[in-house]
Amino acid sequence: MKFKSVNQIFVPAKLALAVCGLGLAASAVAMPVDFHGYARSGIGSNASGGGSQSCFQLDGAGSKYRLGNECETYAEFAVGGNVFEKKETGTRFRVESRLAVSAKQFQDWESDSGKSAEFAFREMYVTAEGVGLGESKLWAGKRFYDRQDVHINDFYFWDNSGPGAGIENVDVGFAKFAYAWRQNTVTTSDTSIENLDRKIGVSGHDFRFSGIKVNPNGELTIGLDLRFAKKADKDQGKATDGVGLNLMHTQNAVFGGFNKIALQYAKGNISSFAGGYPNVNADSGDKAYRVVEQLMWQPENSRYSGMMAAIWQKTDPAAEGAGQTWMSFGVRPTYMFTDNLGAAIEVGYDRVKPEEGDARNLLKTTAAFLVQPEKGFWSRPQLRFFATYAKWNRAAQEAAGLAVNNPLSANGPFGTDRSGFTFGAQAEVWW
Repeated sequence: MKFKSVNQIFVPAKLALAVCGLGLAASAVAMPVDFHGYARSGIGSNASGGGSQSCFQLDGAGSKYRLGNECETYAEFAVGGNVFEKKETGTRFRVESRLAVSAKQFQDWESDSGKSAEFAFREMYVTAEGVGLGESKLWAGKRFYDRQDVHINDFYFWDNSGPGAGIENVDVGFAKFAYAWRQNTVTTSDTSIENLDRKIGVSGHDFRFSGIKVNPNGELTIGLDLRFAKKADKDQGKATDGVGLNLMHTQNAVFGGFNKIALQYAKGNISSFAGGYPNVNADSGDKAYRVVEQLMWQPENSRYSGMMAAIWQKTDPAAEGAGQTWMSFGVRPTYMFTDNLGAAIEVGYDRVKPEEGDARNLLKTTAAFLVQPEKGFWSRPQLRFFATYAKWNRAAQEAAGLAVNNPLSANGPFGTDRSGFTFGAQAEVWW
């Protein structure tokens, strides 16, 4: 094999050594290691003269419906284990780590030196429990923090992940309480700030009450997220604070699955709802509102299962005429012919209406043949052989601009057509 650069050898090697190193360090203290993760990868093409697979997402929409509509290889490798445990007192310390890689799915050798692959250190944190604080758990480090998502469009509607520390599972009678101190360092475009790289530190304080019993099989989660940009930076230039409110109700045992609805409000530097990535250049008057509804069903002993999602989001920036409303609806019913062979159909519709301008629309439909270990919506690994059709309007095409890699663009693979067809195969697995 011929390598084009030293980085092509060392970057993947460092990734592998980091994972192996964690395992070796664990074995030195006789630590049983847990290895888990997630991966998806595949092959696809479009019907407009062949070529690589195209994926359809509407400009201004926060997500896309993912079945037969993912064009990258993505994987997460997580290693963790108990590094200290005393059964007599219940004391336990645990370390967790997670590395991720995303590749464009173009060819065999893809590296970050060629910008066709990216590596990220997603998690590294330690938890402590049984240390004299009842059932509470302390933690510190970088982690996925109680993320909430809709699976069929990979939409993380409540996600305040990143570096931090906190306490969780505190029994306050009517609920379990959690507090997290979060810290983000972001770049500002305000050139009046004197330091050359114009970095702003944003401290976050996340308060949550979960497990509030409100009805049979139903519980409520309430969250308050406060963000404060460093005061010295605010005195020198523009650095906006932020606040977020979240209310989520989960109803279990619904057709063998669950129903979940979330009401959200955000203002200031997190008015984009991107909890892990505050925007200190936002106006203090920027606001946003969102409703997320999802239903997952899987009746016992049934061959049918599926998921439905509906989203309404309105951004209300201080700048007049800059707001928009995003509405989305999608459904993925599945049916298993046998324990291992089945089929799925996913229909997803997105509509973005800018405060000024015409509404943009995108309809995506996918039919897929499934191969999996057993019946069930969540059964993985899963092999999918799919065909996808998408249709969009002129406003969506104009919003896509001149990008040659955007299938909705007039310069994209489908040209001035406002519909497209793709096909391919994909594997998805978590363990």
